[in-house]
Amino acid sequence: MQRRAVLAGVSSLAALAGCLSDDEIDERGEIEILIDDEPLNLSEDRYQAEHAQNHSIDFHLHETSDQWYMEGEECVTFAEGIDLLPYFSFETDDGDHVLEHDGDTYDEADADTEVTFLVDGESVDPTEHTLEDGEEMILEVSTNG
Repeated sequence: MQRRAVLAGVSSLAALAGCLSDDEIDERGEIEILIDDEPLNLSEDRYQAEHAQNHSIDFHLHETSDQWYMEGEECVTFAEGIDLLPYFSFETDDGDHVLEHDGDTYDEADADTEVTFLVDGESVDPTEHTLEDGEEMILEVSTNG
């Protein structure tokens, strides 16, 4: 019986390791991006990794899927993930989040713009939250202009 308890404990540690491991990671979750209540069709070919400037597998999308994929050696934050997608860029300017999508800029410094980052329904700081396997990430941009 003790041997089974030790094996169960060791296998539990491996599951918890996730992004702390030196091995390559393979994690995924759901993603949705809405701009003024309109969901973007992220399964379009143009949002796939081969269209990214750095062709990164660290965070990418696959055609015909509403999932994000994180592969490679290191996990990324919510903000880093968005910044790696084609047609998107993300930065923080004087504490305000600035999202660019397809030539349009959404800056929280603008009183008419609100950018919300949710993981599993909870608001997060996108620069601090490291994505984990199975998480649902939602990026909502609202403008009143």
